[in-house]
Amino acid sequence: MRISKIKLVNWKNFKRAEVDLEYRVFLVGPNACGKSNFLDAIRFLRDIVRQGGSLQEAVQLRDGVSTIRFTAARKNSDVTIGIVLNDIDDKPEWEYELSFNQTGGGITDLRAIVKREYLRNLKTGRTFIDRKRDREPNDYLLGFTHIEQATINKDFQSFVEFLNEISYLHLIPQLIREPSSFLKATKGEDYYGRDFFDRISKLNLKTRNSYIRKIEKLLQIVVPQLEKLVLITDEKGIPHFEANFSQWRPHGAKQIEKHFSDGTLRLIGLFWALLDGNKTLLLEEPELSLHSAVISQLPDVIYQFQKRKNTRRQVIVTTHSYDLLNNKGISPEEVILVEPEGKEGSIVHLSAKLPEIKALLQSGNLSIADAVIHRTAPADAHQLSLFNEL
Repeated sequence: MRISKIKLVNWKNFKRAEVDLEYRVFLVGPNACGKSNFLDAIRFLRDIVRQGGSLQEAVQLRDGVSTIRFTAARKNSDVTIGIVLNDIDDKPEWEYELSFNQTGGGITDLRAIVKREYLRNLKTGRTFIDRKRDREPNDYLLGFTHIEQATINKDFQSFVEFLNEISYLHLIPQLIREPSSFLKATKGEDYYGRDFFDRISKLNLKTRNSYIRKIEKLLQIVVPQLEKLVLITDEKGIPHFEANFSQWRPHGAKQIEKHFSDGTLRLIGLFWALLDGNKTLLLEEPELSLHSAVISQLPDVIYQFQKRKNTRRQVIVTTHSYDLLNNKGISPEEVILVEPEGKEGSIVHLSAKLPEIKALLQSGNLSIADAVIHRTAPADAHQLSLFNEL
């Protein structure tokens, strides 16, 4: 399955956004325009249904409804996330929408409350959830979504399992090198690499070794002198990656991840994320620390990994990189442009529906990078070099 459509209302940067998503999606836009917030709407649904999760937990991880809500929300202040999931044959199967707000009445009573929850199977026409606050006045029960309740969601378990298995990666090399020096970013969840090796070591041995062999072959293409990559355990039982590099010594030189370059660590994390799982994968700026020659190959690498799965895996990527998008295999239907809209939030465009981008692509030998990247540059960036008050 994949997410084929997403709708956001009053979600963080977005007053309203509704856009179709392909199997491979590239989110581009200026700094602080809301690319990560767009991904976080998908993570939010995952946080509701994951083990130990709930609507209240997902909201509190983001510091409350008032922090989540679009700052310029006025008449309608409800926050809404809606998605459509397509099945293995790429036909629409599930439609889900959740609207929520918060109760009033003082500091002790600020909790998230469901205003609307709806789930329908588009193939059978059966509606599994249809809740509105005015139909269900018990505010305590409205503090829980139906998708998080095991006694209710068993009839639409495939939908819930899809959300639960969505994964996110924004690997930070320093967290891998010195995990004990950093606290977890979120309760019970690690998105940035602090527990990366623990998760790897918990995989069954056959799967783990298969992944490592594949990653080793890929790294040998771009990392000079790398001959071997293995997972070892030190005397304290802590797992480490160990790489053997060829040199003048007969048996080469060995290094553990503490001595790997940022680029090598990011590639390991990227390849592992692409290998591990078959549900939607969210990637933040995978181009960081990588050479432009490698970056330019990432869209094709993602596509090759997608082909390996029995079910094509959806991968959604945020990026600023011209090199990454400068690939003739990327269609305008795969690129979503996030742009500031005046002084109140951001707007989302599917590149294929923007006449000026279509015209540029049809005018000559241009890639999607030529058509969109110039639109992501801050208009006044040139003034940084003219600033004379330092």
